[in-house]
Amino acid sequence: MDAELEKLVEAGKLTTKSAGQLENLKAGTFCLHKSWGFGRVREWNLLLNQIVIDFATKKSHPMQAQYAAENLTPLTPQHFLVRKATDLASIKNLTREDPVALVQNILESLDGRASAQQIGDWLIDDVFTEMEWKRWWESTRKALKASGAFSIPAKKTDPIGIRGEGVSHADELLVAFNKARQPKQQIAAVEQIVKSHEQFKEPEKQLQPIVVAIENAAVRNQKLHPELAFELIIGRDDLLARVPSLHTTHIGLTFAKLIVEEEMRLASILPNLPAAKEKRVLQT
Repeated sequence: MDAELEKLVEAGKLTTKSAGQLENLKAGTFCLHKSWGFGRVREWNLLLNQIVIDFATKKSHPMQAQYAAENLTPLTPQHFLVRKATDLASIKNLTREDPVALVQNILESLDGRASAQQIGDWLIDDVFTEMEWKRWWESTRKALKASGAFSIPAKKTDPIGIRGEGVSHADELLVAFNKARQPKQQIAAVEQIVKSHEQFKEPEKQLQPIVVAIENAAVRNQKLHPELAFELIIGRDDLLARVPSLHTTHIGLTFAKLIVEEEMRLASILPNLPAAKEKRVLQT
């Protein structure tokens, strides 16, 4: 332990645990504070029991040593904010040469998960203008999805995560469907499965149970919630069209037959369908 820190511990001005924390907050190192954000340790002034931090909005800000130890998080040289502060040119270069690696570094610096807004907050102004960010993120999001190493949510406002080893995007989609308890959730889940159907390596084994579940849900909901039955069957038909090895288990449960059976209620059903699905009903 640093000799000056030992003196503070012996004087009762600092706990042993806090002294250990301050070992990682020597002059020149970087840190985070919950309110003031990213900062660099400017100097120790342990005669006054203080360390001095340069925050973006608080230059040369003195903090009591004990308080600093308890409220500052030391950052490693690999942390994205440290890399950006010490070598901005390489970060800008990485946005062009390996954007996937750049996003991975940001996610690792944010405990493995971050929304697009959080990622943008760390890049806009220093690395991109607002317009440059939007263009870059649009292409980078596609690259992240294609890499298979990231969990990309359907909602763009939800956080992106680093996928655990051995967990594929297809696995995540199956888990999402199986967790769905409401028809609307099942519909949303099957739409994502349809979009990513090529990622299923064993479609008959993985997706045939999905077809069964969709059809059972459609039958259950037709009487009281016919609009949900329509959406479920549309989802099933889209899946069958993209994966020909799958098959219906309810012979006669067709989209055309459903329209005929619900002809008297179509006027009340159609307004409850999304526009694209309403159009499919009218064109059938």
